Order: sequence, then C-alpha cells, then structure tokens
Amino acid sequence: MAKYSSKDVGFMLLGSYSVLAAVSSIEDTVTLKLNETYALGEDDESFWSGGAKQTEIVQEGWYDDAVGNLHQAMTDLSTVALPMTIAPFGNAINVVPTSGTEIDIYQSVQRVGYTVQLATSEVTKAQARYGIWYGKKRGKLAAPLATKSAAANTDADDALVSAAQPAGTNGGAMVLHITALTGTPTNVTITLRHSVDGTTYTDKTAFSAFTPANVLAGVASEYKVLSGQINKWVSAAWAYTGGTGPTVTFAVGVYVAP
Repeated sequence: MAKYSSKDVGFMLLGSYSVLAAVSSIEDTVTLKLNETYALGEDDESFWSGGAKQTEIVQEGWYDDAVGNLHQAMTDLSTVALPMTIAPFGNAINVVPTSGTEIDIYQSVQRVGYTVQLATSEVTKAQARYGIWYGKKRGKLAAPLATKSAAANTDADDALVSAAQPAGTNGGAMVLHITALTGTPTNVTITLRHSVDGTTYTDKTAFSAFTPANVLAGVASEYKVLSGQINKWVSAAWAYTGGTGPTVTFAVGVYVAP
C-alpha cells in the first residue's frame, strides 16, 4: 500500500480530468487474490494464488466544482474506463538525474463510487473510489503537464527515463492526458520521440488524434502499448490540424518493460 499527499503530488489525471484536490489523501491498495484449497474435514485452512492482484484507489478530501476537475469527473459515475496517471514526486522532469521522474500509470480505471459528504459554497468534501483493471505500472514522466502553443517538438525539453543505454528492448507502454485544447483546431496529435544520446531524436509512436469535443467529454487520453527498443531519452511533439492560435495542455508518461 502506498500513500501520497497532495503536497507531494505533481498531478493526478483521469482521462482529461485533473482530479487532484486542494487538500486530499490518495491511497492505493494492491491485494494478492487467494483461493481456498482446503476440503471439508481438514484441520487447517490452505490457500492458493495464481498471482493475480487486485488494485483499488480511494481518494478523499476537499474539491471545487470547476470544469474538468474531480466533481465533474465523478458525479455521474460514467461507465467509460480511462487511463489514470499520478505523479507522486512532482511535475518536473529529471528531478532524479540518473533515472528520471517516477510516475504511477494505470491503464484502465473505472469510476466505481463517489460520496459527497458535505458541500459548502464552491467547495465539496467527498470520497472517490476507483476500480483498477490491469494493475499499476511504475513509469517515468516523459512530458510534464504543461501548455504548448505553436506546433513543435520538445527535444530541448527531453526527459531521462533510464540510466541504461538503451532503456529497454522489450517495448513497454505510453500514456497521454490532454486537459485543454483551445484555438478551434480540428484536432491535435501528440507523438513520443526518443534518443540514444539526448541530441538526435526520432519519432517512436504517435497517439491518436483528439478533438476539443474529446477534451470536453473528458476522454482525450490514451494508453498505448509500445514494441521494440525504447531509448533512454524521450520527448514529445505535437501537431494541430487547423485552428487559429491553438494551444494544448498535456502530459505524457512512459513505461519501459524489463
């Protein structure tokens, strides 16, 4: 079980929602599932496990009702499962010089409970509960949650995800969260880039294109499996289709398979 406090967490993103409260506790619990194997008449209990684990998150605290925040994300308990990413050590890249900034990546999260305990003015005390499919992966922050304007790549804002060269050859996964998309673009596409030396970058894999409507619906987020080699340095590129003065606010995480 791991507990993080809001003062330590850089962000907590569920799909396009920013669900980190001004004051809250976040508790994730991982349980190894056991099956009974003893028979009638045996003196002692015995259990067997196939290695399956169950992960649950409970979040409790004070929240406002702003658009895109926890109250909007949880009120109707949508059946849509979304990726979730928590940055327990902050929203800055390379704060750990030899291995990058660690994050927790949850591939598929179901909103299973929301209890409003007290509401006063614009602040709500509530408890949110999440069911986690496919468990939790400890990844690295590839692009911190930030707003970008003109289309470009961020090779100058690269992130170290491993001290090894390359970081891994067995693939892994990447996760994207877009929390805002303005300036009337038709859509935006975010691409993960990587490098062996932190200087010369190539595209690794692109996420799907997302529209402003996707962001408003809270679903502009994607968990995508990666194959092959992932190099030790990563960055993100973004490109718009149409729009006047577009901006996008997003974060990207990477998991490197052992």
